Amino acid sequence: MSDKSRDAEQGDAFDANDEGNEPGQENRDDAVIADLERDLTPEEQDAAEADEAPAQITRRTAKAPVRKGAPTRKRNAAAPADEHDPYAAKNPAEFVGQSVGELKKVVWPTWPQLVVMFSAVLVFVLIMIAIVGLLDMGFGWALLRIFGSN
Repeated sequence: MSDKSRDAEQGDAFDANDEGNEPGQENRDDAVIADLERDLTPEEQDAAEADEAPAQITRRTAKAPVRKGAPTRKRNAAAPADEHDPYAAKNPAEFVGQSVGELKKVVWPTWPQLVVMFSAVLVFVLIMIAIVGLLDMGFGWALLRIFGSN
């Protein structure tokens, strides 16, 4: 039986809920699904039967903002006395000591890593120099052609 005659036999079965589908589309979809299900192995069929119920999709919506009890503190307002910065240096010598302590925590690159990173930066800079130089020469040539050189 040809597809055209099968479609004619199925008639104009049109589901009002499937407004976008053409007549008979739902029956063809069911036939395709049945064909695919016949090719499943028994393990796959058991797994499909266990997952038959589609998961419920929940939609999250934004909640209205909560009213605060007090206004937000101004940036220029003095910080409360209980907020103390333990890293605030009282004099330049203490600042240098804290800086040295922080530099001791740094994980410095090994020599091979340094060479690789330096080479990458050098190649990138040379490429950028070439691009800017070519653009400069091109615009200079174009401006001389447009306005002429005396």
